[in-house]
Amino acid sequence: MTSLKGVCFEVCAPVMSFRKPRYENYQLSYTIPPKTMVAGMIAYAYNHGEKFFYNLLEDFQYGVVTLSLKGKFKDLWRAIQGKGEKGGERAVFQREKLFYPHYRIYVTSNKFLDKILKALKEPENPIYLGLSEDLVEIRNAQEITLNPIVSNTIDTIIPINWMNKIENFEWEKSLEELKTFFPPHIESMITDFQVEFRGSIRTKREPIKTVELLIINGGKFKLKEQVEIYQGIDDDHILLF
Repeated sequence: MTSLKGVCFEVCAPVMSFRKPRYENYQLSYTIPPKTMVAGMIAYAYNHGEKFFYNLLEDFQYGVVTLSLKGKFKDLWRAIQGKGEKGGERAVFQREKLFYPHYRIYVTSNKFLDKILKALKEPENPIYLGLSEDLVEIRNAQEITLNPIVSNTIDTIIPINWMNKIENFEWEKSLEELKTFFPPHIESMITDFQVEFRGSIRTKREPIKTVELLIINGGKFKLKEQVEIYQGIDDDHILLF
């Protein structure tokens, strides 16, 4: 591992929701923003078309640290089933939402780092993460150097194939209540798509790559052995995906 140039920023809002793609009538939320949604937020803020999003996603790694999360709740959402089709029926859906989430996000890119920073500091569109009606606040966006270190503690996320390396879980004292409401859990997240365009119009999009992660909101994984990771700010220990 070598040092990497990256961008670090915080994102927070009273409410966020990161919809899991396989759920319809009851829409569950991830507890951290997936890589695709972070890239989508940056691409929309940069405002250079949908193709930029897919180009960014191919040249993009990210890591997340959960700084705070107050809880979760369900709201009711009225929508039209079969929208755009004759005879579409109105239906009520349930959506899971996160209450006062606050994350620190790290991103790296070989080609687009300057564009990422510009999008976060000088957005050309309103910034949202997850649902388009849930606007978010970006704080402390800055370019940083991520230096490799060797440690046995990692914040928030590790790959599922490291499960047998876990010795214990540690929570920040102010966030200990999260181990009851958001215990360590496994998530599968899409990380890449196969797409086709005809001019500027996308004609095809299919998921082609996923990652299996173990997530601990507001805490750290303590491992049985030392591993190579990256040192972020405020003593964050992160892996990039």
